Amino acid sequence: MDGSKLTTLEYGTVGLALALAIDLLALPWVDVSIGPFSYSSAGVGSPDGFLGVLALLLSLAVGADLLLARLAPSFRVAVLETFGRGRARFLAAAGAGALVVLKVLLHLHPSYLGAGCWIAFVLACGLVVSTARLRAPVPSPAPRATGPAPARPRAPDTNA
Repeated sequence: MDGSKLTTLEYGTVGLALALAIDLLALPWVDVSIGPFSYSSAGVGSPDGFLGVLALLLSLAVGADLLLARLAPSFRVAVLETFGRGRARFLAAAGAGALVVLKVLLHLHPSYLGAGCWIAFVLACGLVVSTARLRAPVPSPAPRATGPAPARPRAPDTNA
């Protein structure tokens, strides 16, 4: 496995997928304090923890598929090859982003949402954009002319 096979955008995409997974597991999404009692829950916790778990699995799948495609090209998944790996990564990232949004929409009130929720919004948007950019074809440079430049006809001098 050679890490130099990854481009900067691919490193960023894997980093975003990993950061979203860490956010869903560790950062507080719900933070409620009523008097001496307080409650804090991560993205995979209640309420609606199954949405966080699904978003976690999708973000990890995006990162793992990208790493496997670049670092172990002999590893092939037939379904992904026929469907298109770039398209599958983009749809998985979009699904993770949609699950993050849905988890937030199903919560009680925005004042109870913790920092992990808002950070996950940014990370999910970044993951969707980076997988879309990976899917876009790389423009090839225009071919350069090798011969002499064509002569331009000169305009007649009318001031003579």
